[in-house]
Amino acid sequence: MKKSLLLALALLFTTAVFAQSRAIHLRETFDSASLPEGWTTTDTGADNWVISQTNNAGGEANELMLSPDPQAVGITRIITKPIDLTGMSSVTISFRHYFKKKSANAIIGIATSTNGSTWSSAWTHTYSEEGQYTVIENISNADMGKANVKFCIYYQGNTTNTNGWYFDDFEIVTIENNDAKVESIDMHDILPSGKIDIDFSVQNTGANDITSFEAKYEVGGITVTESFDANIAKFDIQKFSFEEKVYLQPASYTVKVTITSVNGTDDENTTNNTLTKALDIAVGGTQRIPMFEQFSSSTCANCGLLNGNMKTLTDNNPGKFTYTKYAMNFPGTGDDYYTAEAGARKNYYGVGYVPQLFFDGKDNEYFAVTQEELDARYTTPAFVNIKGAFDIEGSVINVKLDVMSYIDLNDVRLFVNANEKRTVENVEYHETEFFHIMMKMLSGTAGETISLNEYEVKHFEYSYDMAQTNVEELSDLEVAVWVQDYQTREVFNSSFMYEYTDHAYPAQNLKLEKGDKINVSWEAPAQGSPRAYRLIVNGDIVKEDNDMTYVLDDADGYYAVEVVALYEDGKESVGLFKTIGQTSISVEENEISFGIYPNPVDDYLYISTNEDVREINIYNMLGMRVYQTTQYNGNSINVSELNNGMYLMKVTTENGESVKRFIKK
Repeated sequence: MKKSLLLALALLFTTAVFAQSRAIHLRETFDSASLPEGWTTTDTGADNWVISQTNNAGGEANELMLSPDPQAVGITRIITKPIDLTGMSSVTISFRHYFKKKSANAIIGIATSTNGSTWSSAWTHTYSEEGQYTVIENISNADMGKANVKFCIYYQGNTTNTNGWYFDDFEIVTIENNDAKVESIDMHDILPSGKIDIDFSVQNTGANDITSFEAKYEVGGITVTESFDANIAKFDIQKFSFEEKVYLQPASYTVKVTITSVNGTDDENTTNNTLTKALDIAVGGTQRIPMFEQFSSSTCANCGLLNGNMKTLTDNNPGKFTYTKYAMNFPGTGDDYYTAEAGARKNYYGVGYVPQLFFDGKDNEYFAVTQEELDARYTTPAFVNIKGAFDIEGSVINVKLDVMSYIDLNDVRLFVNANEKRTVENVEYHETEFFHIMMKMLSGTAGETISLNEYEVKHFEYSYDMAQTNVEELSDLEVAVWVQDYQTREVFNSSFMYEYTDHAYPAQNLKLEKGDKINVSWEAPAQGSPRAYRLIVNGDIVKEDNDMTYVLDDADGYYAVEVVALYEDGKESVGLFKTIGQTSISVEENEISFGIYPNPVDDYLYISTNEDVREINIYNMLGMRVYQTTQYNGNSINVSELNNGMYLMKVTTENGESVKRFIKK
């Protein structure tokens, strides 16, 4: 199994020079529970270098961590085994890391030594921004060519000035002329069924520029080979997508991408040419709309920067976000528009300062979301669809909305907030206007507890007299809706409601009747007058018109059918969804076999396999990891704390990995 985007999962150490293939002098992915064999630390900060069961650096757990505690001042080092570099004039060193900033800038570097006491700096960098980084550097100092060369990662300063530093996928190599590496397979772990793009990234790990390459993908018994034009300089990474998509039914798969040639010739290093990825295909999905929840105040001197940056981001991305902002009663006298409901939401998230931003339920602290972060989240598939509208009668707001889920979700929360888009009467100083200010939590401070069955459409209605709120203009309202796991804070999806208009009711009574062919039919909504209907079959739009019938010629095929009612002014309903035909829900193309029981499970899950299990990960159907261990020894796995629903278990051994579904009841 390949552990990450940079390295294979293993520690490979050699003291010989490879004549014809790339010499891999050292690879380390920090998978053991303790520091790698032969690696040492300096006296200063010796207790700060530990193995962490996290993946902050961007690889897979585990990873190396420089802990801020206990306090260590000066230079602290983590030191590799000695490496024989006889005859080598240079090597290439690469690793990924995550800088968790506290307040000050911080310095790390790479140094070499032949005696373990005198060190020559080979690379150093000062980091001022928190985040993930990848380092790829050519080292050619005076220690190269010697027999016993040690390398170290060093930190310079006071460790308590950071909130931790994480390192993973450490590699020292000598490079060949033509060497292309499959850096990553850029697909989400869970995707809706239909035509799937196979996206991947290639890194040039050779000396020559890559101007072309040939690659293939294999999945579900299908192999596709294509040629690609490229312009990848040394150490650079570029993203690519196969022109030919693959149609995948609901099931679990392994996708394999392989580079077969580089610059019209053989790749001189084939050890990094192939990467695999476990993939689960769900029956359907919908567009994700990321949710911003921000805590702010008109008396906050530091809120203007975040407000301004988020205003620029949202102005540049209409329709790609939902937003609600809670006015706080601090600092000082606080915002005039503070309400007890805002205080309850503050307590839910444990907010202790302003500004503070939550991005789909995750704490983004006082940092604005970047365009890249928004794009990445927006393109992550969602499995809950929300559509609705509101209107005003006098000062009373009336909200009608529908929620449809492609998966079973039990005891989740529906939140409905009435915001004012722009306020000016709560200004104290610094800023002159504020946006998306929550006026009323229509569904209550803890939301409305709901359960969503697969494909079921549920309808909700709310009304409130907005004259009882701080609203400035009744013509300036918006309604933000989202569905959230109240325990984990995970936001499944969100949406703004259509404004000052009638609700877009969905079609009803979708039928798939099988004979010599499959006849598809549905009925108009009980309320509302759609201008047309969109019919989607296996992820493809097959028609948009007023005819409420369709014929599928292959009666033995598998079909996922969805009908969306289309209204004037671009309004759409949630989909009416149904499937017909047999699908395989077993694991396909997995490299190992294992069983899990009981399934469904209440509390304890058992694994049946002859393999040596190295790692177990459990994911919910939104692709978020909810359980991970590298210490499985044949005992049961306690899943009693998981919410009811469907999950994926990925088991990793030295011979590969495999994925199976199970149901927590």
